[in-house]
Amino acid sequence: MVLWFPLVKEALSRQLKAGSQLIIALDRTQWKEYNVLMVSAIVQKRTFPIFSTLLDKQGASNLAEQQQVLPPVITLLKKYKLIIIGDREFHSIELAQWLHRQRVSFVLRQKSNTTFR
Repeated sequence: MVLWFPLVKEALSRQLKAGSQLIIALDRTQWKEYNVLMVSAIVQKRTFPIFSTLLDKQGASNLAEQQQVLPPVITLLKKYKLIIIGDREFHSIELAQWLHRQRVSFVLRQKSNTTFR
């Protein structure tokens, strides 16, 4: 368990009732020489960073890295109805299938040239 998880859990429980909807943002950013993959909770138009990892490469994250940061957060926040959101970097069908198997709702932005059947 991450050291600050009990603090996150307590802070969120003061803001939200068990069973209520909680939006979780999955994002990656390049900050100076650091490539950071971060998971944050969005509560009342504010984000609370929950879990992050430094990627040892430049550019986008892959499925394995995404699967590494999400399970601790999903487990921590299991008493809420989670909705994972992600931008175009996280548009893979494999991530969508994995999230579906975790029984987590999700909204992943698609590239403009993506078509659906």
